[in-house]
Amino acid sequence: MEKNRKLMKNLVDISVMVTQSTNFFEIKDKIVDKMLEVIEPTKACINLFYDNNFKNAYLVCSSTLDYIPKMFPKNSRIGTKLDFNESYPEYIHEAVRDKKIIYVENIFEDPKAIDERELAKMEGYSGRIVFPIVLNYNVIGFMTCFLTEEDSLEEQEITFISSVVSLVALSIEITLENEHTKELIDKLRESISNINEVTTKLHLNNDVNEFMNSLNTQAQKLTKSEEGFIVIDDLNYDYKIFSAIENKKRKKINFQKILLKLHEYEQNGGYVNDANYMIINEVQAENYIYYKLKEGNKLLGCIICSNNSEGYTQDDLNILELISKQIVLGMQLYKYNQSETKHKLIANELNILNKQQKLIMNESEMNLENNKDLYFYHRCATVIGGDFYHAQPIDENKVAYIIADVMGHGIVSNYIVAMIKGCFKTLCYNYQTAADIMNKLNQILYDEFDKMDVFTTCIVSIVDTQNNTLDISNAGHYCPIIIDDTGNISTENNLCKKNIPLGVLEDTKYEHSTISIKSSAMICMYTDGIIELKNQHKEEFGIERLEQFLLKNYKLKKDDFIAELKKELNEFAAKHNFDDDILVVCLSNK
Repeated sequence: MEKNRKLMKNLVDISVMVTQSTNFFEIKDKIVDKMLEVIEPTKACINLFYDNNFKNAYLVCSSTLDYIPKMFPKNSRIGTKLDFNESYPEYIHEAVRDKKIIYVENIFEDPKAIDERELAKMEGYSGRIVFPIVLNYNVIGFMTCFLTEEDSLEEQEITFISSVVSLVALSIEITLENEHTKELIDKLRESISNINEVTTKLHLNNDVNEFMNSLNTQAQKLTKSEEGFIVIDDLNYDYKIFSAIENKKRKKINFQKILLKLHEYEQNGGYVNDANYMIINEVQAENYIYYKLKEGNKLLGCIICSNNSEGYTQDDLNILELISKQIVLGMQLYKYNQSETKHKLIANELNILNKQQKLIMNESEMNLENNKDLYFYHRCATVIGGDFYHAQPIDENKVAYIIADVMGHGIVSNYIVAMIKGCFKTLCYNYQTAADIMNKLNQILYDEFDKMDVFTTCIVSIVDTQNNTLDISNAGHYCPIIIDDTGNISTENNLCKKNIPLGVLEDTKYEHSTISIKSSAMICMYTDGIIELKNQHKEEFGIERLEQFLLKNYKLKKDDFIAELKKELNEFAAKHNFDDDILVVCLSNK
């Protein structure tokens, strides 16, 4: 949703640039920079053909490139002159020849790009997408975006770039025919202001009919048409809209026939000025103009205006194209809004469960006897996590605690966490060892786990602050990392015997180990989320990195330790959402 809003905002900003300038070459780099602000590719360039000569292509916008501009000498004309036949791979020729977008996702695998691979290595890209720049049905150039291995383009981003290319074509036309542009500029300034306003309203109140009617009015007004209508008919959207201002003398228009007829047209848009022309469905019109509404290659509908007494021009078609792009982006925004509304109730419920889960775990931070602290760091991959920690005082010297990693996330995992907590809390008062608690947990929960086809790994521990011991039972979980008071990894870790997870076999017998923690500075238990966390190079954080972090920071106080852990993880994997829950529980000496 946020991504789509940014795309629309920057498209409006680029539109303002175009309508406020009469010289494309003064704003070309700003257009590209503004486009690249909101899409993943970090590099792009524009090439133009002059005088309908396809022998040479002029590189006029290349400020985002590193290597390519240095390869070619400057030329007296605007841009760097390149031999089109020798300098560009066949798929770019195809895009120009067929006036179509071509996306080569992997230069090093696609046979069409074999001649480009050395250049791709030097410039640092692995994918490329080509957008022909079309003016008056003629290709006057092309824009290419360069992608690295980490980049990708979604459908709405391709639609966004296509809209920017249309604005580039309009800016070039304004530059070439400046004496005819004042009226068009005034029209577009007014139109863009109104489009921005109605798009904002669409986001706020989700009234798609108001949005479509407003854009339809803009189209009719700017093309000086007597009537205009927008028709959308697509099963992927949960609405159908007929937005029209019709002359009442006209016969009722069959929108389905219009859509079927548009499938036959090769061009995305066009206009006819012919007093005897019959507009598709036996509705006579002096003239008409249309533009298809397309998401990628899929036809979603169309916008049509008819009866301009002066006749339609290429300027009118450019205006209609801009409005059509905005309609498609608005449709995407509406779809996202609808999806968000449908899931809002579920999201509220999940947030309540999330707060409950945090409350359960926050109660388990404790200052223990004999200068010991028990605390944790938890980060969910989703709203509701499957990782769980709970501590339960047994008497003034003993505290039992459990760390569990439930298979899955969401409501099911939260239900299982609630069952584990309730059972564990009761068992702590009735059983003396970690193994007894673990065995009874498995017996109680097995039937429920079996019905739901889930399991959980976990560790049950009982810390005795008077005798400085830790009793551990392990059900398929990672063993704790123990740092001794000399700042080394303790070999006591070998005493942690691992068995199969809870809920797998009903008659499993779990064992326990009792270790001395008298000389232990920190005991760290954790779930697999932190170990399997991957960076952009697909490297896992791993146990070794965790051990090194603990050795470096085990002397820190709780708040400082957690702050350093967050910093370490964010520097390793700089992304907002991790793929799995992360839970780290520490028992430390003050």
